[in-house]
Amino acid sequence: MMSLQVVSENIVLLQEVADFLLEEGLVANALLSNESEYRFHGESGIESKKVFLLKCISKSLLFSLINERLREKYGDRMPLVYSEPIIMIDPEQRDDLLARLTKV
Repeated sequence: MMSLQVVSENIVLLQEVADFLLEEGLVANALLSNESEYRFHGESGIESKKVFLLKCISKSLLFSLINERLREKYGDRMPLVYSEPIIMIDPEQRDDLLARLTKV
């Protein structure tokens, strides 16, 4: 299992992404954050911008499909997408989450 992370400056885009992934059965749930500060090394040194974060739980095997579907749907508006492994989770909650996901 994985925690899918999707980052964008556009909260409306992330809401749309969350609904799309949920409707397709590609994620089990979606959590949208409040505005956060995203820091990076830019042309003029350390820069920052305000972004929003969408976190979802899914199967690691679905990452490539999720990325492909988002790239097709959003093209040049594609948000930053990455995942982190879920190392431990309550077995009953895991089974409930897996039941909501597309079979691989």
